[in-house]
Amino acid sequence: MPSNRPVVRRTGALTRRSVRKGRSRPTPEEAPARLRLLRSPATWLAGILLTVATMTFQDVLTGAVKAILPLDRLPDQISPQNAIEVVEVKDVKDTGTYLIRGGAGRHFGTVLNSGAEWRHKADIIDVDDAEWMITLQGRAAQQVRITDIVPELEGGKCAPPPGGSLVVAPGQGVTDVIPLEVAIDSPQPKMTSYSKGAKAGTPYFTGPKAKQITLNQNESEAFLVHATSARGHCRWRYRVHYQIGGGTAEMTLSRPGGKPFELTGELPDTSRYGSVHFPSFTCARTDTYVPGKWFTQSGAEYARADHGKNPAPCPKS
Repeated sequence: MPSNRPVVRRTGALTRRSVRKGRSRPTPEEAPARLRLLRSPATWLAGILLTVATMTFQDVLTGAVKAILPLDRLPDQISPQNAIEVVEVKDVKDTGTYLIRGGAGRHFGTVLNSGAEWRHKADIIDVDDAEWMITLQGRAAQQVRITDIVPELEGGKCAPPPGGSLVVAPGQGVTDVIPLEVAIDSPQPKMTSYSKGAKAGTPYFTGPKAKQITLNQNESEAFLVHATSARGHCRWRYRVHYQIGGGTAEMTLSRPGGKPFELTGELPDTSRYGSVHFPSFTCARTDTYVPGKWFTQSGAEYARADHGKNPAPCPKS
């Protein structure tokens, strides 16, 4: 028999009636196992330890890379302007003529006869010629091509040769061939290939037989530059032009400490020098000849003795 009572849908919700009857609140479902694991204190501690270990490893790895190859030497951090490293610029002239600037050479004979390294005892300038060993190294991952090395004179020109004291120290043997040469006091000085006995070298970086110097990454190239000056006192630096990665760049090449290269021609009249120091093997033997001994004369005395053509007698004192 049909009933007129309303149909009531039973749910899990609490009502006043169910509470009065003592019905208990349904037990919430437990959290999934993955969520319980993430909320675990042990998991958080392990994560912190793992983060610290990762950061420590990265620091150690970075330190190891720096020890092997400084970060500023890494290929992706090198700009074209830093693609070449100057490894060494060394003065290798060991025979010839030198100038002691000003009056510093007045008592320099004592230093010469003491056997000391006299070139480090005074302000010395190369006279007539200079020889420098230059070593460059490629730093970039791409090959560097040096296309030209151009001297740039301070003030745009050379000055007249200065006075002072000369040290004449000619070699007693044959010197090696110098591959590059530059007449620094010429109107337009440029690098030439030097051949022993040749009157004039051919242009090295320009002309129909132009050459280039190539540097691969971490590859070093050493070359000698023989500079000459017949008339002027010259101070200069080199402008190195090179190509890398389809572009061009340049750098300045100086002596150690950023100092300019320096060379002077000899005064036309030796008598204008305050003094001249010269070794005993350059003068004719006398009773006072002593091997390895140095002599000192005034510029006028040295000029009158005409040491340049025929060996004059060694001084008596």
